[in-house]
This record gives sequence, C-alpha cells and structure tokens, in this order.
Amino acid sequence: MPNPDVLLIYPTYTYPKKSPPLGLACIAAVMEDKGYTVRIADMSATDMKTDELKRLVVQIRPKVAGISFMTNQFGQAVAAAKAIKEIDKNIPVIAGGPHVSALPGEILAMDCFDIAVIGEGEITSAILAEHFVGNKDYDLSQIKGIGYRKDGHISINEPRPLIENLDTLPWPAWHLLPVEKYAVPATGGDTAEPVFAIISSRGCPNQCIFCDSHTIFGRKFRVRSANNIFAELLYLNEKFGVKQFDFVDDTITVNRNRILELCSLMLENDCNFKWMCNARVNTVDAEMLSKMKNAGCVRVEFGIESGDPEVLKNIKKAVTIEQIKNAHKIAKEAGMSIGSFVMVGNIGEDFTSIMKTRKLLEQTDTDDIYIAIATPFPGTELYRIAQRKNWLRVTDWSKYVTAPTYLPGYQPIMVTDKMNQQQILKAFFYLHRKFVRKKFRTRYGTNFLLNKRFYKDNIFNIRSFRDFRHKLKMARKLIGNLF
Repeated sequence: MPNPDVLLIYPTYTYPKKSPPLGLACIAAVMEDKGYTVRIADMSATDMKTDELKRLVVQIRPKVAGISFMTNQFGQAVAAAKAIKEIDKNIPVIAGGPHVSALPGEILAMDCFDIAVIGEGEITSAILAEHFVGNKDYDLSQIKGIGYRKDGHISINEPRPLIENLDTLPWPAWHLLPVEKYAVPATGGDTAEPVFAIISSRGCPNQCIFCDSHTIFGRKFRVRSANNIFAELLYLNEKFGVKQFDFVDDTITVNRNRILELCSLMLENDCNFKWMCNARVNTVDAEMLSKMKNAGCVRVEFGIESGDPEVLKNIKKAVTIEQIKNAHKIAKEAGMSIGSFVMVGNIGEDFTSIMKTRKLLEQTDTDDIYIAIATPFPGTELYRIAQRKNWLRVTDWSKYVTAPTYLPGYQPIMVTDKMNQQQILKAFFYLHRKFVRKKFRTRYGTNFLLNKRFYKDNIFNIRSFRDFRHKLKMARKLIGNLF
C-alpha cells in the first residue's frame, strides 16, 4: 500500500470515554472521493504519544497534514504540529475545528501552523489537497474559508458559504477509524454491543450563549434526508454489524416531518435498531416521541441547564420550566430513558437558583443527570461577556473542560456576577451528591456496587498515580451520598 497523501490527526483530549472524530472522518471521505489517499491518526482513542506520531510521520511522509481540535486539545495540537515540523518543516500543517474557527489569527501566530480552516471543512480541505497534493497552484488569497500566513503576515479570507445539500457529502470514512476503541455510552441500550455516532443535521437555529457549535456549522438548520440517513444506518449495520446508534446532532427534532419519515423507514423495514438522540424540550410532542420509541429510540437527552427562569433568560435558552416538565413527562410516557443536562455557574445564578434546579430535577422523572460548569468557550457570546466583564480566571486552553472530574487541579474558568470559583465548585458538588446514586443506578443497575463495570469505569481505569489521586479525591466528595 502506498504512503498516504494526507495525514489527518485528532489530538488527545481529557474525557475518558472516547468518541469518534466525525469531522475528520467526513473530510477524509471527501478527499478519498477526490482520489487522494488518507490516513487518520486518532491519538486520543489509541493513546498515541508524540514520539509515536513522529515515527509515523517519518514512516509515511505525508504531503500534507491536518489537525482538528477543540479548545482543551490546544496544547496537544501544538505538540503534534511541532513534531511534524521537526521531521520535515516543508510539510504543510493545516489546523481546523471549533477553536481554530473562533480564533484563527491566534492559531496562525504560531509558526507550526501554516493554514487555518474556518467553518465547515470538507470543500475547503479538498481544495487545499488539490493545491498541496494535486499540483494545482491555487492563489491562497482566493480560497474561501481559510486563514494563512505568508512572509510573516496573517490574512483571513472571506467565509465559505455553508453546504446547503448535505446529501451531496459522502458518509464518514469509518474504515479509517479504530472503531473498536470508541466508547459511546449505551445507556438505555445494550452495553455489550458497540454504539456508532451519527450526525444527521448541521446548524442550530437557537441563540444559547454558551454553545460554540455555530463557529463551525452556523445557525441555519440544514439536514440530511431521511433516506440518506437510513441508507447509512443500513451500510454500518452490514459493514460493522452495528445495531445501536447515537445521533449526536445538537437537536434532531427541529424538523418534525423528517424525524417522522426516518422512523417510518425503520419501522417499515423492521430494522430492530436501537438509538439515542438529543432534543430540545420545545420541539417534541407525544406523537413524535411515541413513534420514535416504536422505531427503536431508547433514550432522549434534553438540555435543562437551570431550574431558574431568570437564568434561562440570561443564557438565551428560550424554553420554559413548563416545557421542560412536559417534555420529560411525555418522553417517560413513551417509554424512553431520559438524560438531562444542567449547568452551574451561569450568569445571574446564585444558590437560590441552584435550589430551583434541584427542585426541578426532582420533579422531572429523569433517569440520568449530567452536571457541568458553565464554560466560556471562544466564539461564544458567553466568552465575549466574560472578557468584557473581566470574569475570566483561567487562560490556559488545556484547562477548558466543563467539570472537575475530568482534570486534576481544575478550577472554574470564570466567575460571575453572583458566584466566585469556590462557590461554583460548591454548587457543582452539591447537585452531584444529590443525584449521584440515581446516575450510577441508571448506568450500572440498582445493585451497581455489585456490577464489575462500575469498578472498571470509575475506579480501575487508572492511567497514572496522579489520576488515581484525582479519582480518589472526587470519590470522597461524592461517597457520602452512596451509603
């Protein structure tokens, strides 16, 4: 097999359960369609170290390298880029992902990156492959959707228009990924079988101030057709034997007719698939959820964020407490498992707000509760507000995670008008302790302390002594509510 033309890299990130880098897999699929050979190095899933990446680059000598990363992967991405340049400074290194799209100038100020892809990457990356691999000499100043550095000067070109018809894109290049390494949670499904992540739409029309999805996909809701999605499900079932899927769209239920059509295809073909999805509480109804359940949807996850109407207003969530309660009610009546996302440390929130959030969670018949700390990612309105009000307390991008459980020595990234860092942490652990038993029972069964997987996931999955100390510290903060 010849050496690949393009090496695509996904750096290590802190979350222990690894999800596939679908963005890179989509870009790889487009490049393969154009006739280029591609290799994906998922450093996170395979635990690849920088020295191993160096050996790989020496071995395959790619003509161009691309690195896609989120904010907390920044340090690892820089290390990967520098490693490539140490091997061969003439290999062009292209950066992409949400952090790059939010801060392209900052990325290009580092001489280990040559080009920044801003926004959706498929078309732009294919053009760059033609330029660097296909010997088509494009004028970089004329390529939409990039920033580049030339003679010490950084230029940011005009944006590339969004891809209107997502059905024109090939499916992700799953064959280039280490599929056995991914651990998409199967809550509500069969934990013994793999779960494949699917994205069926792009762009969220809502204005939540904490979400950075629009830095890549914009705010216009664009969809793949039900037929296109269903064909991919059948392909993945035939190719990999997979029967469980996680739709990772920001919200799959914006277009009601499309989700109902997809459900009809699953029912008419007696697929026996199990699947999960994210949905907004103001986009679901009893008929929709009932049909989804009949078509194999075992779990739906809602973003609650807060039980305080004023906080919901502050973060532009645009949902009401009654809509939150109703969505949980009809999902439970449909027979689904429910996951609920909440945050602490938002604008205008105090401990009275936290108590309202606790009360709301107790009133909703949710099965699993995910608690995060509000984090101002670059490109979001929350980040701009935090900058303007001098609320930022952490400037190391590698620390930009949403919970102390992910990172030893974690401190909240920002303070607010009502809470300092320690108060935010106190609120986080308060809610966690109140619902940790329910969380473990949902994931590991009523007698979770007798489940081997509980210990494997939470205790024995240790990477270092520092990691062990951190997990022990987190356990001490939660253990009082388990017994």
